[in-house]
Amino acid sequence: MTPKKHDIELIRDFKSGNAGAFEKLFEIYHKRLYGFIFGLTKSKPDSEEIVQEAFVKVWENRNHYNEVYPFEAYLFKIAKNAFINHNRKQINRRIFEKNFEIFTEMTSNSADGQILFKETQLIVEAIINTMPPKRKEIFRLQKLEGLSRKEISQKLSISLVTIDSHLMKANQQFIAGLKKSGVLVTFILFVNI
Repeated sequence: MTPKKHDIELIRDFKSGNAGAFEKLFEIYHKRLYGFIFGLTKSKPDSEEIVQEAFVKVWENRNHYNEVYPFEAYLFKIAKNAFINHNRKQINRRIFEKNFEIFTEMTSNSADGQILFKETQLIVEAIINTMPPKRKEIFRLQKLEGLSRKEISQKLSISLVTIDSHLMKANQQFIAGLKKSGVLVTFILFVNI
């Protein structure tokens, strides 16, 4: 059996849900993929997480894989997207933490500041809670958990158009609620619309 024929059979077995075939593909590509991702992240834990996420996505989306497309290219494309999403989430988290620290410093130096901070938290939570359930869920997934529109679409099995519609309305409702409540300070997390 030629290696090419063996690869084709391995891919077909993988597509049909054969876990053993998937494990063999993992063994074949894991080190190369890890090296590629480590070259981008320079972080062992981040690289391991991204590689694991990529292989999980490959397994979950095996029915969508087209056998004429080289498997390695398919795997590396998914890993590259996982890397980009991972970085976006890290950046969003750092921006939120930095701005949250600044806001906390501004408000925690006095009793009045602490009261303002707690009131602002309550106002933000109250505004979010007035949203219809699906809009609230989508808003929280994007703004608080840092998921991309595509990730939300996949997680909730909703089209991107529907996600965009919910996010647009949620952002409008959130900003209107802040204005109505007289809250002048907003987190950059929510301004980045």
